[in-house]
Amino acid sequence: MLSYQHIFHAGNHADILKHSVLIYVLKSLNKKDKSYTFFDTHAASGLYDLTDNRSLKTGEAEKGILSLSASEELPLLLKEYLDFVKPYITDSRYPGSPEIERSLMRTGDTLILSELHPQEIENLKENMKKPRPVLPAHTEITAFPSIQIHKRSGWEMLKALTPPQTKRGAVLIDPSYEEASDYKDAADTICTVHKKWSNGIILLWYPLLAHRENEINSMLSQITDSARSLNPNIEISNLQLQVFDKDAHKEVTLNEFRSQLQGDKKNPPRLYGSGILVLNSPWKLEEEADKAIRFICHSRT
Repeated sequence: MLSYQHIFHAGNHADILKHSVLIYVLKSLNKKDKSYTFFDTHAASGLYDLTDNRSLKTGEAEKGILSLSASEELPLLLKEYLDFVKPYITDSRYPGSPEIERSLMRTGDTLILSELHPQEIENLKENMKKPRPVLPAHTEITAFPSIQIHKRSGWEMLKALTPPQTKRGAVLIDPSYEEASDYKDAADTICTVHKKWSNGIILLWYPLLAHRENEINSMLSQITDSARSLNPNIEISNLQLQVFDKDAHKEVTLNEFRSQLQGDKKNPPRLYGSGILVLNSPWKLEEEADKAIRFICHSRT
């Protein structure tokens, strides 16, 4: 299925978690002068217009990034995220993961993006050519990395191109989870890739969905068990942001959700939260992410 479009959800609570962690990982990689490779398996279009009717219809950005941007005294993880995002928000845009990656990576680094949706990949190609806004003063990056864009299955791309020549690097895996097979594909792909690229940082974003709890738990267990069988001391962070009470959460199917988007009903959220599993987690990521998660949950009460 290629029906998923992230514009409906750009800037929501899941993006806040995913992209704040992504920025932390990229800055961690940038602390060394050595070049690195970053893979993004489900890149989408990379840049979103928050005045688009699809974004306005769900109102997820308003409850997410636009609400957060009014906050003060932010924890470090959220402050660095908001510092990056603010120039885009000022222009009513939201940066997706490819935009964050190309903006924080350096000359000599390599960014490899994969996307199958025919319209999304055309948008991605155009967006990767656009000038970026002026970044925060503390950001020293002055040029873009080498960028490759593949119209190819992200699972296939990652298995085929790892380990990269540079050995240092990371991957963001962020499928839509429209298909039940995505959970199994994520687990199988990560286990395969980690065995041959054991020092790569692997970030897997996943939804918290009550009706997929078994699939989610099985996916996470398969990945962590496999990683620890190779290295019992590997640093693994499993970061979860729950913005709704799971027991009180009203679950709807994807088809019901789509039909409500087409009608006048106010659609209930499908997610009660989201998570990110990080293999080879950078130093202090879990500590800083926990502070950010507590802040977000407290600010929503």
